[in-house]
Order: sequence, then structure tokens, then C-alpha cells
Amino acid sequence: MKHGASTEGNRLASGILIVLFSTIIWATAGLFVRLLPFDIWSIIVWRNCFAVVFVGGYVFWRLGRESLTAVRNLGWPGWFVTGCSTLTIIAFPAAFQHASVGNVVTIYASLPFVTAALEWLLYRARPSLPTMIAGAMALVGIAIMVGPSTSGPQLGDWLSLLSTVSMAFLTLTIRRHTHINMLPVALLSIFFSGFIAWPFAQHLGDFGTRDFVVAAGFALFPLTLGLMLYVIGSAMVPATLSALISTLEAPFGVLWAWLGVGEVPTWPTVVGGVLVLSGVFGRLLYESTWRNKASPQDP
Repeated sequence: MKHGASTEGNRLASGILIVLFSTIIWATAGLFVRLLPFDIWSIIVWRNCFAVVFVGGYVFWRLGRESLTAVRNLGWPGWFVTGCSTLTIIAFPAAFQHASVGNVVTIYASLPFVTAALEWLLYRARPSLPTMIAGAMALVGIAIMVGPSTSGPQLGDWLSLLSTVSMAFLTLTIRRHTHINMLPVALLSIFFSGFIAWPFAQHLGDFGTRDFVVAAGFALFPLTLGLMLYVIGSAMVPATLSALISTLEAPFGVLWAWLGVGEVPTWPTVVGGVLVLSGVFGRLLYESTWRNKASPQDP
């Protein structure tokens, strides 16, 4: 029992670190969009061209001749996750062109609440009290960061909400179907989103050397590493907990935009970000402390 509990604890700790690292990387998406002064469809096409090379090379290195077999064996859960991933990697960067980085990432930070609500509606799974408390703290922080809006929700707000709902479904599905091979899912979602964006792209021929370098960085970091690490880590921790960790994208996204392009956060954004960080790290600290105390008592 002790060995089993230790193994499960190590798996949970590894999953938490993977999701946390993926969140920090994923939070750079707004910065990369700001660095590319083109329509979002052109950005997606060139970003995905590089991502196909990065992810495709890794997939074929890992699976080789079994790559096509892996695609055929995805089943409905795998294709559903592919659709969710495709929608997210289109809608999320598009949101940054119609709203501030702070607005987009704070709306996306509602992911744990959307995930918990969907999990309750679909599976009647009630989140733990510590997760609910930490989530409430994060929600207060998000409310402070976004603040009241006199003009109502903008297009970027709706796109951010759409990507949030899509990622919530993705998170729940890969948690419930851990057998899904996420390598072909990642590659297919990148290919499909690029294919969808291509007819609408208006500036494909206007990219210079500097723009291609930025597009390659966009592909390598938030899209390739951020997305793949998230789907790997999400299968190792409870859905609501992985979603809670992802709320850290709000303060980190604002930080990246501030450091990269000088998009200075307002004081409400700073105060709200501190609350989000406090809620998430408090929940993770509780998780670590509780397991350390509980493990010696395991029979």
C-alpha cells in the first residue's frame, strides 16, 4: 500500500509540475501575437507551418510507421479531443487581436470553474472543498482584474470564453480516456487549424525574416511545448486541479506582455493577479502538505 501510495503521489507531483510549466509557456501566446503585426489567419498559418515540422518530426520519431495506425485508432474520444484542440488554437490567439492581453488571459483563467461545472453536469463529480476555496479566491482575483465594463463584452472576450469552454471539454475527456495517444491528436489539431485559417489569410507574403523567427518561436513554445505538456500533465492529475493550475496563465500572461512589449498592467490587474496566484499556490501547498501527513498513516 505504501509503495502504491508513493507511486500515485509521485505521479500526481509530476503531473502538477508538467501542467504548471505548460501554463507558464502557454502564457507567452499573447506576447507572440503582439509581436506579429498581421491578420490572425496569416499568423496561424505560418505558426502552424513551423509547428507541423516541430510536432510532426517528434511524432514520426516516436511512432515511425505506426503513426497512421495511431490516427486510425483514435476512436471518438481522440477525435473529440482533436476538435477541441483545433478550436482552442484558433480562438485563443484570435482573442488577443480584439482585447487586451490582461482581459483575454483573465477570462481564460475561469477554466477551473467551467471544468468543474461541466464535470458536475456530465458526471456528477463534486470538486473538493480546498479546490472550491482556491477557485473562489481565483474568481475574486479575476473579477478585480477584469473590472466592470461599460461597453459590454467585446469579440475578444467571447473568443477567449470559447477557447476556455473548449479546453474544459478537452481536459475532462483526456482525464476520462487516458488511453488516448496525444501525439497524433496534437499533430492533427495543428494541421486542421492551419488548413481552416489558410483561405482567410491576407498577408502570407508579407512576412520578413524577423517575422518568421517570431512565428517559429510561437510554434515552438506556446503551441508545441505548451499544448503538448498540458495534455500530458492533465492526464495525471484531477481535472479541476489541472484547470486550477492553468489560472496562473492570467498573471504570467500579463507579465510576459509587460516584459516583452511594454503592455503595462493596471493596479486592478496586479491585485487580482496576486489573488489568483495565492489561491493556486495555496491549493498546491495544501495538496503537498496533506499528502505528506497522510502517507505515513497508510496501511
